[in-house]
Amino acid sequence: MEILKLLNLQMVIAQMVCFFLVLFLLKKFLWKPVFSVMEERRSRVQAELKAVEDAKLDVLKLKNDYAASLARIDETAQEKMKVIERQAEASAHELKEKARAEADHIIEDSRKEIRFEMTKAREALRNDVVDMVMTVTEKMILEKLTFDQDKKIIEGMLTEMDKVDARPDHR
Repeated sequence: MEILKLLNLQMVIAQMVCFFLVLFLLKKFLWKPVFSVMEERRSRVQAELKAVEDAKLDVLKLKNDYAASLARIDETAQEKMKVIERQAEASAHELKEKARAEADHIIEDSRKEIRFEMTKAREALRNDVVDMVMTVTEKMILEKLTFDQDKKIIEGMLTEMDKVDARPDHR
């Protein structure tokens, strides 16, 4: 009770009136501007957070686009390499075919040349045989010989013919 004696009713009422007056003045002049600044700041922070989220999404989209572009570039490079390999194979096959055709042509030319040389050699041999037969016949006619002498002349001519065939220029 002593505490109640210390309290003055007028003083308590005056303090309450002052408190509510200060409260009213603060609400009217201070809290509205402070709350409006606080609300403005809160909305600005939210806008910045949304901008950061949008930027993250853009970066993620760009990253995915970049990865897709790299995949397309790799695919295009592989396709180009396959095309180049096919062209190289075709060129190699074409070169082989040209070389084979050229080799066949050379072989055919060589065969023709060999046939020509063989024909020429046969003609030369035939001419040599005809000349020898003519010579032997001429000698036999001129010399009216016996059978043994004819045989010796023919054997001599054959020996002579072997010597002619053994020469390097009559191959």
